[in-house]
Amino acid sequence: MRYSIKKILVLLPVIFISLVYLSALYKSNYSGASLKRITGLVVTVLILYVWFIIITARRKQDNFFEGLVQSSFFVYVFAVLTLTGYFILFNEVSSHDWWHKMMLRMERKDHVNLEFFKTIRRYKIVDKQVAGNFLMLLPLGIYLPLLYTRLRKPLSFFPVVFICFLVSVEIEILQLATSYRSTDVDDVALNTLGGCAGFIIYQMIRLIVNKTSKKD
Repeated sequence: MRYSIKKILVLLPVIFISLVYLSALYKSNYSGASLKRITGLVVTVLILYVWFIIITARRKQDNFFEGLVQSSFFVYVFAVLTLTGYFILFNEVSSHDWWHKMMLRMERKDHVNLEFFKTIRRYKIVDKQVAGNFLMLLPLGIYLPLLYTRLRKPLSFFPVVFICFLVSVEIEILQLATSYRSTDVDDVALNTLGGCAGFIIYQMIRLIVNKTSKKD
């Protein structure tokens, strides 16, 4: 019983936040929509929830900190997916001729940039376009070593960077498929750099904590 309560508590924050968001999304975009569109939204949400449940069931929550990390990670993932258009993915893909439209968008370079540093040169470092993409995966660089012990060593820098790179590429493909926001190779570079910074921040905090523990 106590084991089940821990699992529920880990999932509770993301379930609450997602229900509030999805309720608002339904009222604004899906109220009176076709069964096909509503089915697409339901499938999208179910896939996400199943993933959350599987991860929670497989992982241990031996203490409050572990439960907090897992719970906040799910909230973070939900926030990133919301910002990148995940909840319209199946609706877009199920629409007629979506593949042709995506190819046409790439051909015309309609909100698609495949030239490195083109977007970065256009904006200042503090601009939302640059800073936002840098910060988006910064928490991921911290969460990965917190969640997986084998990624906590300094030499795990490269695997963590590679994972952040793959996640960023998937985000850009998602945005290309849904026509939600722009698809930009500079975003991949900035996302990956943010993940690098997150891992470095984790290592610095870990070093400080270890030094403090040894002094005590």
